[in-house]
Order: sequence, then C-alpha cells, then structure tokens
Amino acid sequence: MRIQLTGDNRLGITQEVLTVLVKSGLDIRNLEVTTHYIYMDIPALRKPGLQALADAVKTVRGIHDVSAIDLLPTERRRLQLHTVLSSLPDPVIAIDTQGLITQSNEAAQKITNRSEHKLRSYPLDKLLNSPITELLRQAAFQIPETEMTLGGETFLLHADPIKPRDKSDLEVSGSVLIFQRPTRIGRAFSALDTRQATRGFSAILGETDVMKNIKGKALRLSKVDAPLLILGETGTGKELFARAAHEASNRSKQPFLALNCAALPENLAESELFGYAPGAFTSAAKGGKPGLLELADTGTVFLDEIGELSPYLQAKLLRFLQDGTFRRVGGTKEIQVDVRTISATNRDLENMASTGQFREDLFYRLNVLSITIPPLRDRTEDIPLLAQHFISRAAKQIGCEPPNTSLELLTLINSYKWPGNIRQMENLLFRAVSLCENGELRPHDLEIQDHELPTTPQLYPSRGLSKVSSSYKDALEDFEKQLFSERYPLYPSSRKLAKALKVSHTTIADKLRKYGIKQIEI
Repeated sequence: MRIQLTGDNRLGITQEVLTVLVKSGLDIRNLEVTTHYIYMDIPALRKPGLQALADAVKTVRGIHDVSAIDLLPTERRRLQLHTVLSSLPDPVIAIDTQGLITQSNEAAQKITNRSEHKLRSYPLDKLLNSPITELLRQAAFQIPETEMTLGGETFLLHADPIKPRDKSDLEVSGSVLIFQRPTRIGRAFSALDTRQATRGFSAILGETDVMKNIKGKALRLSKVDAPLLILGETGTGKELFARAAHEASNRSKQPFLALNCAALPENLAESELFGYAPGAFTSAAKGGKPGLLELADTGTVFLDEIGELSPYLQAKLLRFLQDGTFRRVGGTKEIQVDVRTISATNRDLENMASTGQFREDLFYRLNVLSITIPPLRDRTEDIPLLAQHFISRAAKQIGCEPPNTSLELLTLINSYKWPGNIRQMENLLFRAVSLCENGELRPHDLEIQDHELPTTPQLYPSRGLSKVSSSYKDALEDFEKQLFSERYPLYPSSRKLAKALKVSHTTIADKLRKYGIKQIEI
C-alpha cells in the first residue's frame, strides 16, 4: 500500500517516522520526501492495518495526517510521461551518452518491430545502421534536422540533449530523438498557410449562372481522385478553385502544397518538387531535403502555371504521374507517394501540345478532369458583388470605414473589360481605398488609363441618377431601377427581359416587384 504523511517541515521528522515503521516490522520499497509530505510504498501494509499504523506514526511530533494514495508522485509523473509518449504518432527514442537506448514510445516499437524490453540498451547505431552516435557527440547531442531511415521508412530526425534546465553547467546525460515523417511536416506547412481558409466553393463569390454551373461542376469533380486541370485567364481565381477542390475531396484532412512553376528556374523547381539527396550539390543541406511531393504524401500538390514547365521537368513529372514514383535530385532511391495533382495554366495547353511546345502525353495525363474559369467580362453581373467585397476587405485591412461608391464608379467598373480579371480589380480597389480622402470613391480613384465612361443616353438620362448616391447600396439600387425601367418596355415580360439581360426570370420578377415596375408576368 502507498501512503501519504502530512506534517511539519522539521529536522529529523522523517528519521523518527522510519523508526516507527521499523518497530512495526514494516519494510519500505520506495520513499519520497517533499517540504510538508512524506510518501511511502509499503508492500506488506494492507487496508485493515492502516489505522493502527496511522496511530503509531502520529505519535511522532509534527505528523498530522496519514492517508492512502494510489501512486507516488514520481510514479504518477512516469505514468503521465509514458501516456504522452504513447499518444505521439512519431517515433521517440531516448539514449544515453554511449548511444544505448534507454526509453522508446509505442510508435518506435511498432516501426522497428521490437518490444520496449528488446529496445532497451540496444545500440542506436545498429538500429539505424548509421554512426549517428558519434555525430551526436560532436554536436553536443543536439541536431536540428537530418534525414534518417528507421524501420525502412525515411524520417527527419530532430535531437535534443538531456540535461537539467536550471543547471546548464551539468554534463549532458543523453539525448531524445524525435523522428518526424515528411508528411506531418507537410501538414504543418499546410496548416500555417493563411490562404487555406477558403471554406470550400461556397466561399467563392459569384451568383451568375455561369459561375453556379462551374462551381457545381468543380464540386463534382473534386470527389473524383484523379488529376484535375484548371484553365483560365490570369487573375480569374484558379488557385482559389484548386484549394476549394482539395477541401471538398477525400484528401481534405491531408496537406495541400502549391508550387508556381513559372517562379523558379528549372533546377530550383526540380529540387522544390522532388527534393534532393545528401550531397546533391554544393549548397545542399547535409541530410538532404524532401520535396513537395513527399511532404504532401496522401494529400494534394497544386502546380500553378504548369504551361511554363521545362521539357526536362515535363518528362520527370510524366513519369511520376504514370506510377507514383520518382527520384530525388542526385538520389538513386525510388520513392513512392500517394499524391493527387491539381494543375492550372492561363495558356492553351492543347494548342501547345499540338505544336510541340508541351508534351502531348503529359497534357493527356493532366487533363483527366478539367474546368475552365470564366473571365470577369463574361460574368459582369458578379462585378458589383465582387467590388463591394474587395472595398470592404480593403477598408478592414487598412483600418478605415468603407467609403461610399459613386454611380460613376459603379458604371466604370461595370463597363471596364478587366484584362487582369479579379486580381486586377482587387488591387485597383485596394489602392483606391488606401488613397481615398473624402469618404467616396470616384472613377479617377481607380487610375484606369485610356478608358472613358460609357455615354449611353437611354440608360443615363437626367432622372436624378447623376446625383451622388449616399452609399454603394443606394447607387446599385438606383442603377438597377434605371435599367429595368428603361428595358422593361422593350421586353415586356420577365422572361423576355431575363433572356435579354442573361439572368433568370425569377431574378427579373423579383427586381420588377421590388421597384414597382408595371405588372409582372411570370
């Protein structure tokens, strides 16, 4: 039985308690002493004899209470530590200064196929088939990161020395080794990416029929575990769709890592995507480095601007897509991973393939599933919604109140062709909000060169619409009311007007009813 004695912090009190136990014929297996508590493990003590022992121990001056406990403090800490280590998915091994294993968690025992008893006192060098102990000694038993093989799997090894934190002058007594799978690091990178919070296709703004159709198609294709090719002009939001497709897939809990193929030269793009082996080149990290494909294992890799990939990397990527295997730069070992590829480009890959600028076999591998994101000029009805969103977000980032939007500005953003699409709109509106001084955005604030406001008289007669609206919402309602008032006599039914304006007839019916324009025919 284990017991706890509560008493005064008095010199000699523990010795007097031990004398009482000797007289009672009780042997102690373990003893721990703190300021006001004495903990004992007495194997021969049973519950019926506890009261008699308590009475005897209380004869010692300063002992106030005796009670039974389940574990001694050290036993409890050891059990808690064991539970923590067992819950870790990464293998953890502790060694002494001779490189002999002293502790290991369940993950380490499982991957090495050895029990805790068999691992204890086993040489680390022999387990890893590497002279790692000498390396640890040279580095004071502290290694920030190096690649190591354990149980036939590749890990990134991190080692920390074992020594009292409050007594740094004491010698190191060993090291704790943590073996991390590249996939777990990929998940960490993915989680730290602030752009990850897309919340799926529902967070992508767009209420036009064309956008609803493309989002619906993308959602269906996301469920299919096959390569996805996203086409569209620059600035249309291809990466946003790629992230949403990942979040809607069965791999949503796994890493999502992206590489811009146009942003890096061929050699850097190759090492980023495929990783490199130790000593692959002069400035290579000593232990090598896993690439995005390894870090994203079981997840998704997004290859943006895939049309800019060099012929050499096209061939290497094709081989990976065929069988899921590749070799690191400078390496000879075949590595196999389970990764879904989503690629995107603003170029005509089919035409490039037919003219020999892009590998035709790679094009067909990438183009198993595909979607095309429409440019902003083909979804003009979404422009007011997007503009208001970007204005509000810019104001929040800058820390100011969202400025009002004049009717002239609303007319401008609806008539402008937006060659840079959504990215151009976002950047121009951010700049306009940043420089806005009078609380209202006007056309000159966008600084769009060589573009004049439309002067269509039938849409903008002097009915009071030229006056400055008090807010963006008022300006939009003024514009809608003017539009429907002018067009309804030309198309005197909600269906005809809907067809002319390329929206649903229910939308037209709701707007006509809202603004009290004639009798609505549905």
